[in-house]
Amino acid sequence: MSYEEMRDEYDRTLENFPADLPFPEGVNPRPPLESQIVTDPETTDLFQVGSGEVQAYIYWECVWMTQALEAGGDRERLDAAVDMLESALDSKFHRLYYEDPGRMWELEVLGGARKGDLSSMKDFAVGCHVDSR
Repeated sequence: MSYEEMRDEYDRTLENFPADLPFPEGVNPRPPLESQIVTDPETTDLFQVGSGEVQAYIYWECVWMTQALEAGGDRERLDAAVDMLESALDSKFHRLYYEDPGRMWELEVLGGARKGDLSSMKDFAVGCHVDSR
């Protein structure tokens, strides 16, 4: 699948994105994916079917991790972001694509954030680039 086909799949995924997994106000849900994908968009057959869907969910997680990391001392904002990240644990994305037999994401990353320790989340968010409007 080419970059353009992957991008179309990404956009179709967002059109049908679960209502219970919203993006925060002021965040563009359709960022330029070139900033997230280190590859030549002109090359064909770079992506497998499902890559656009995975990118959409990864970007959604990046957005909410960024919200949590930028919360500073605002506990309400941090908890709201972690609530959203936790709500995706039962999503199609996690069921189909996320392998975490030790539940590190849930216990260490999200659990740590609940306790105010964002160090593991920072490690996960290293490659995140969030596009605000």
